[in-house]
Amino acid sequence: MEISPELAQELINRKIESSDLDYKEKFNDTTKDWLEIAKDVYGMANSGGGYIIFGVQDGTFKPIGIDENFHKDSQTWVEKFSKWTTGHIKITYFEHISLVAGKNRKFPILFIHGSIGSLVIPKSEGAYKDEHGIDKVAFRQGTVYTRRNSATVAATGEEFWHLFWALLKRTSEERDTSEIPIDALNVLNHKMKPDCLEETLWSNLYPVKELPDKIFSANTKYRFANDIYAKIKENLKGEVKTPAFLLEDELIYSFCPFDELNPLSLCVSSSGAEHSTQEWLDDPKLNQKLVKLLNFNLKELCKSKRFFYDADRDRYYMRYFGGSVPSVTWTPYKATSTRELVNLKINKNTGRLTYCEHFGGRLRFTILGNGVYLIIEPIRVLTRDGLQPLDNRLNVRISTKKNVYYHNNNYLYDMKLWLHILAGNKEEVHLGQEPGKVIVSILSLTSKTSFGIAEDQHTGADFLDSLKSEPLDYVVTNDETGDINPLDETSLED
Repeated sequence: MEISPELAQELINRKIESSDLDYKEKFNDTTKDWLEIAKDVYGMANSGGGYIIFGVQDGTFKPIGIDENFHKDSQTWVEKFSKWTTGHIKITYFEHISLVAGKNRKFPILFIHGSIGSLVIPKSEGAYKDEHGIDKVAFRQGTVYTRRNSATVAATGEEFWHLFWALLKRTSEERDTSEIPIDALNVLNHKMKPDCLEETLWSNLYPVKELPDKIFSANTKYRFANDIYAKIKENLKGEVKTPAFLLEDELIYSFCPFDELNPLSLCVSSSGAEHSTQEWLDDPKLNQKLVKLLNFNLKELCKSKRFFYDADRDRYYMRYFGGSVPSVTWTPYKATSTRELVNLKINKNTGRLTYCEHFGGRLRFTILGNGVYLIIEPIRVLTRDGLQPLDNRLNVRISTKKNVYYHNNNYLYDMKLWLHILAGNKEEVHLGQEPGKVIVSILSLTSKTSFGIAEDQHTGADFLDSLKSEPLDYVVTNDETGDINPLDETSLED
């Protein structure tokens, strides 16, 4: 197909973009320009073809042209666009000269032919840095692009099939045969695979950003933590902040030195020694001691937040002693919300307390590779009266029915609530005391996967802000009958 001067002028003056006509104000020959235009080329090729015209002002569609000395040949355009994609790209190129304000200005015009034999699919990421040095991606590897009105977008399932049947028709007409070409059928193999795009996988691992440089140890005659606290209480009056410590090997370990500022110095019988935290981290025999010491610091933090540590089941939860229910006021998304940390299950017939459901979690540190991480596993704890564990048989029965409706979004929401409780309004979780402070990031350890669903609503980093979870007060218990979906009564999700 040839582009005549008359057709070129008519396209320039059309002043409206469509699925087969796109205007560009300029072309700076940068990586950004090539990649962004390539995306439109791929979309037009899959959609059956179209024109890209340079030198038309954005928004106003005013013809302004570009420098008359600009020149590219057709092969340059084709080779550049083809290097990032599968499928055959065919382009007709024309450089139209027109007078603008009394001067000759050039209007480069690309006509992208509809794809034949196979859809045009990027085989690599169209990544570049913008003028501010920020990473951008023009197109994604493995994504099928199409034109929707005047925009180039990833094809949805319905659009994919429209593209496929149009491809079959174009291919059959081009090759003058009614048989379905095998290379066109190969396009279906792409549809059978997950969309190839980067998605964030959220985890419940939170990296430790800062550890104390040293661990201090000293001899002690005490073998139980309660004896340590009793000794300090006996000698120091009033409220005393005691650093977390570990009793092991007839020694006491702490991130804080055993000096006159440390109450633990009352319980040591030697001047003590210093150890490199990094050496403990690198030594498989010692790093478990490091984990224990970190976990004791975590217990102190949770205790200060009024959470009870159930040592038998290794879990934290807020106990209920009667009266007002403990709650947290926070802003999980746009609106400020008050979340009760204990849900009282009242029998509708007798008005008596049947059981309590507590917001809780299993929290601990671990070492993975060269990193130290805080693990947060939100759980729900059931008790008879806010203190005593529920009968095991009834606990299993209720928990089993509840967990059916405890979805990933509720889990993420509860994880976010735990971070708020531990960090408050800070952007980090701070454990311990100076100079032995430990700092944990509240940003989840994330990783990338190259499979998923194009344009999935849950791929953005702001997904957590849209989550919502409610107390699980909807299970069918002994006084209720029928297979009722509790979500009909109390919604977990927006």
